[in-house]
Amino acid sequence: MAAKLYKFPDVGKAHPQQENVVEATDPLIHSSPPLLHRIVHIVWIMLALVWPISKWLFALDILFQFIRAMYYHNTPGMYAGLTAMIHASLLIAITYFVEFYGPRKF
Repeated sequence: MAAKLYKFPDVGKAHPQQENVVEATDPLIHSSPPLLHRIVHIVWIMLALVWPISKWLFALDILFQFIRAMYYHNTPGMYAGLTAMIHASLLIAITYFVEFYGPRKF
């Protein structure tokens, strides 16, 4: 007895091309980056240019904030410790942004 072969509808046929497919030569694909990316690149360049000086200024600010936090450590209503921690975390975030981000292309 011979085996029955079932022919599936898509096997062996060329798929018709869709008209909605966007080709890679479309000018909208190769357009400039969005505004937010441009702003981030400009901020990175500005920070990278002044980073050697601003790093020292941030460090002195954090030193002042921690001395202030130690002075006001037991004063009610003074959030000097929280302020010092926020300043330190901002320095860490900005350091990470300047040192490791680096925009890929301009």
